[in-house]
Amino acid sequence: MSSSEQTGASQAATTWVARQPIVDRAGRLVAYELLFRDGPGPGANIHDGFGCTAEVVERTVGALGIEAVLDGLDGYLNCTADFLHSSVTQILGGRRFVLEVLETCELDNQLKKRCALLRAAGFRIALDDVLDITPDIEAFLPVVDIVKLEWPAIEAGRAKTVVRDLKRTGKVVVAEKVDDRQQLQVAIDSGCDMVQGFYFSRPELMQARRMVPDLGQVLEVLNLLIDDACDHRIIRALSTMPVLVTQLLRLANCPGTANQKRTAISSLHHALAAAGTTRLFQWCSLLLYNHGDFDIVSRDPLIALATQRASLMLRLALLQRPAGTAFAQTAYLTGMLSLLHVSYAREQAEFAQELPLEQSIRAALTGRSGELGELLALAESYESGPHGKARERKADACVASPFVGSTMEQGIRTSPSRECFSYA
Repeated sequence: MSSSEQTGASQAATTWVARQPIVDRAGRLVAYELLFRDGPGPGANIHDGFGCTAEVVERTVGALGIEAVLDGLDGYLNCTADFLHSSVTQILGGRRFVLEVLETCELDNQLKKRCALLRAAGFRIALDDVLDITPDIEAFLPVVDIVKLEWPAIEAGRAKTVVRDLKRTGKVVVAEKVDDRQQLQVAIDSGCDMVQGFYFSRPELMQARRMVPDLGQVLEVLNLLIDDACDHRIIRALSTMPVLVTQLLRLANCPGTANQKRTAISSLHHALAAAGTTRLFQWCSLLLYNHGDFDIVSRDPLIALATQRASLMLRLALLQRPAGTAFAQTAYLTGMLSLLHVSYAREQAEFAQELPLEQSIRAALTGRSGELGELLALAESYESGPHGKARERKADACVASPFVGSTMEQGIRTSPSRECFSYA
């Protein structure tokens, strides 16, 4: 493979999001604007406004994780009218996100009503690239929380008046595209609440491994949701989809889910309940929209191995605790997640910390400690083959039960126990 082909393959396996800081009057970081990027360069080819924002949502939630991107701060998203009217916004939850109405949007009554509904759902609405308070903008202000002024394009003599008039209506004012100290000082003197621009920072590029679940399986889950299938059938389908399960766990971390208290998750059942079937439906729909080519999926052999390991750990857990279905479900999730940090090119501790997992799962993943850690180490020993110390550890562990060896063989060859995925 030539160097150019290697570069292309590497970029095809990578996904990007850029974030630009927004600071308050004292220069403290308070938010990030999230920007689409289609490569490692400083700019982007914005071919489709809706599609680019949909990609940013997928990458922020599914590939990078909201907390890794926003670091506890607010996130601003550029939104076309079509995006604002779509259900993709429901994936995010309103508490952490500001939806920026682009200057290309027609500020009609339909969009005004939609923004009112989004505000009622917890989102804040911003008007982007405002130059002056036109009659259309003035009529739209009742459903707006934040106004972003295109600062270099506003006449110096007019700027203070625009800021004053907006603040009289209770709006937060952001001066954007501030590129030098003089522009910053004028913005502060004019009363702007926040500032954004190259003077503080150019957009910071964040990247992650591009992980796309098998879209045929995603479609299967989507059809189950459309048919209002019972939870155990949905979980049965999810049990063979480690990438989608990781994304489901990240969805459970989003604001607005049933998991408001960020309860630690211990099983697929718990993850589905925390994220909710409605949000899973929206997520699967987003995946199919963003990845129309069914050949573009993650062909990582570790994904198949993760499912095999999960099945093995489930059966070993049932052997250890024949009546312990909940423990077996937790063991299954532990096995499924135990290899995915490699696929996502993360350290295992970092990967585990990003997900809302029960402490026993984290301990097993990061230190092979606790009862789950012992089962995970046993499964790894079996996979390591007949040579070395790992095989010896497996043999020592098998002494406790003459049935473990045969159970391992069965776990590798078969799918998870149906009964374990039928409990609510």
